[in-house]
Amino acid sequence: MNHKVIEIAGLKKTFDGKQILKNINFSVFENENLVLLGRSGEGKSVTIKCIIGLLEQDEGSVKIYGEEVLDMNQSRLKEMRTKTGFLFQGAALYDSMTVRENLAFPLTRVLKIRNRQDVEKRIIEALDAVGLSDAINKMPSDLSGGMRKRIGLARTIIVKPKIILFDEPTTGLDPISSREICDLIMEIKRKYRTSSIIITHDMECARITADRIIVIHEGECIAEGTFEELEKSTDPQIHPFFNWMGDP
Repeated sequence: MNHKVIEIAGLKKTFDGKQILKNINFSVFENENLVLLGRSGEGKSVTIKCIIGLLEQDEGSVKIYGEEVLDMNQSRLKEMRTKTGFLFQGAALYDSMTVRENLAFPLTRVLKIRNRQDVEKRIIEALDAVGLSDAINKMPSDLSGGMRKRIGLARTIIVKPKIILFDEPTTGLDPISSREICDLIMEIKRKYRTSSIIITHDMECARITADRIIVIHEGECIAEGTFEELEKSTDPQIHPFFNWMGDP
C-alpha cells in the first residue's frame, strides 16, 4: 500500500456564519490522482486552501507527510509550499513577463537558484514537458487559453513538486485543449510520480485523470470510489454528475 501524502480529518470551516465545510475526511496516497467532485460552493477550493495553509480551519486536522499544517511555523510552511504545486483556474501568469521570465520567477525568487545556465536548463525542460518549447519568448497575451494553461502547468512543475493541486484545470477550454491538459496531467504523474488533487466539474477530465473520486455535498464527503464505481450509483446526489454520457 502506498504511503499517505495528505490526511484530512474532521475538517470544518465557517464563513460569515455559514458552515462551508461540515466534516471533510479523506487521504491522498503517493502517486495518486484524487478528484474532488461537487457543485459550486460545496467547499472544494476551501479544502485545498486549508491544505496549503492559505486558510485556517475552525476544527479538524490537515497533515502533509504526517506533519500538521497548523503546527508549522512560517519557515516550515514556506518550505512545504515550495514542494506543493498549485495550478490556478486562470493559469495566473504575469502578463508583463515573457514565458521565460514567468518560468524563471519561481526558480530565482522561491528556490533561490542563481546559476543562469541551471535556470535556463530547467525552463527548457519544463516547456518540453508541456510541448511548448517554441513559446519561450512569447508574452502571455500572445497565447491561446489552452497554451496559457500549459505554460501555467510548466511553471507548476518547474520547481519539481511532490504534490500538485489543480483547480478546474480545463475550465474555459475547447474539448481538444481540455484533452491535451488531461493527458499532460497523466504524463506528469507518470514522469514525476506526483500526488495530485484535481478539482473539476469536467466529467471527461475526471474520467481520464482520476484514480479515485471523492464527491462533496453540503460540506461533507458523501461518496468515494473509482469513476466506474460511482458511474453506477443511483444516489440522487451522485448520479447527475455522471448523466453527462446521456443516460436516461
